[in-house]
Amino acid sequence: MKKIILFFLLLSSSIYYSYSQELPNLKHIKLNKSAHFKDTEPVALKVTTYLFDTPINKKNSSRTEAGQFLIKWMNGTLDYTFFLEDKDTKFFNTDSDLMLMYMASLTKFTLENTTIKDQKTLVLGAMRLVLPYLDKQDDKKSWSKELWQLNDANQKGKLEEFLYP
Repeated sequence: MKKIILFFLLLSSSIYYSYSQELPNLKHIKLNKSAHFKDTEPVALKVTTYLFDTPINKKNSSRTEAGQFLIKWMNGTLDYTFFLEDKDTKFFNTDSDLMLMYMASLTKFTLENTTIKDQKTLVLGAMRLVLPYLDKQDDKKSWSKELWQLNDANQKGKLEEFLYP
C-alpha cells in the first residue's frame, strides 16, 4: 500500500513539474493588433513563469522563443508601459539573458499587480523577483560588480536603500 501511495505521489509531482514548464506554440500566436496583446496577457504571464521555472541556458530553443515572444509582447502592448531606465537596467547589461530575466520579472510583477502604477514600486517588485532567481543560477561569470552589490543589498534587506539612496 505504501508503494502505491508513493508511486502516485511521484507521478503527480512529475506531471505538475512537466506541466509547469510547458509552453503554448508561441510561433502561432499573432501579435498584429492591439486586441491581440490584451488577449495574450495570460500567455505573457505563462511565458514569464516558464522563464523563471527553467535555468538560463543559451542552447534551450524554447527559452529563446519565449524570450522573443515576451519582448515582442512588451513592446506592443498598449495596456502597460514598461520603463527600462538605465539606472535600473545597468546591473544586467553584461548579458542578454540577465536582461531578459529582468524584463520577465518586470512583466510578471506588473501583470500580477495591475493596480500598482508607481515606477519605484514596480522596479523594487521586479528586482525582488529576479535577484533570488539569478542567485540560484550556477554560472555567475557574466555578473558585473554592480550586480553582485545589488544582490548583496537584496539579501541584506537593503534593496530600496541601495537603489534609491
